[in-house]
Amino acid sequence: MSVIETIEFSTLPGTEIEALQAALTALDAELRGIGGFRSRDLFRVDGAEHAWLLDYRWDSLEEAQTSMAKVAGTPVFGALMALVDSPETMRMVYGTPA
Repeated sequence: MSVIETIEFSTLPGTEIEALQAALTALDAELRGIGGFRSRDLFRVDGAEHAWLLDYRWDSLEEAQTSMAKVAGTPVFGALMALVDSPETMRMVYGTPA
């Protein structure tokens, strides 16, 4: 069963798209290592400055829901979070096939 995970967040003002893309690409490598990771796409939130949506695809809901805890202590996750404005406002939603 394929699962989607969407994450809505904002970056700090002045964050370059290249820096965000590089941080996400590095995190992708970590996620591949923990298993279940299929793909990731980044979207701008229409009409909101510095706002983004991540669309992750996973093999299972459990793998999606446990992924952050598995990578949270890594340097690449820290580098990504250093670009995020108000991490406590990040919103994650999971979707399973109907």
